[in-house]
Amino acid sequence: MSSLMGCILNRRSIRSYTSQKVEPEDIKKILTAASWAPSGNNLQPWKFSVVMNDENLIKELSSLTIFQNCLESSPCLIAVFLDTKTIDNQIQGIYLKHVLAIGAAIQNMLLVAQEIGLGTCWIGEILKNEDKVKKLLGASDDLELMAVITVGYSAIDSITSDRRDLADSIISWL
Repeated sequence: MSSLMGCILNRRSIRSYTSQKVEPEDIKKILTAASWAPSGNNLQPWKFSVVMNDENLIKELSSLTIFQNCLESSPCLIAVFLDTKTIDNQIQGIYLKHVLAIGAAIQNMLLVAQEIGLGTCWIGEILKNEDKVKKLLGASDDLELMAVITVGYSAIDSITSDRRDLADSIISWL
């Protein structure tokens, strides 16, 4: 099995972290992987805000989600934004194309984190408090919050997960 397939099959959402700090070089690797995700017309519509040296800010951000404990235990948070200045909302379907590019960037982040031994969790529920998150992070109005990713060393040794049978996901094979 390739190392990529191993990362895909072994990646899990981690919701509890040790207090060990994450190295800035590891965050740079994760963000580099994100920046190489495919995007329509190579517009690269993503922006990131990294919080790793401000426990008070992490605590404030944590209070904005039902996953408070997950965020609070994480030594690093990465907010992922869609830069709406890069897109043309007037063309049907273009917005969705850029949102999909953000999803690809986030998946790259999660897989590289897995490869280098870091745990992550993709938090979307915090989007309900987008305005508060943006204010805390100093994000401009032309940035739309897509997710907050927790990053750290897992406090749990192993997590199992099941998937439905692949045949249940295929609607046709022509």
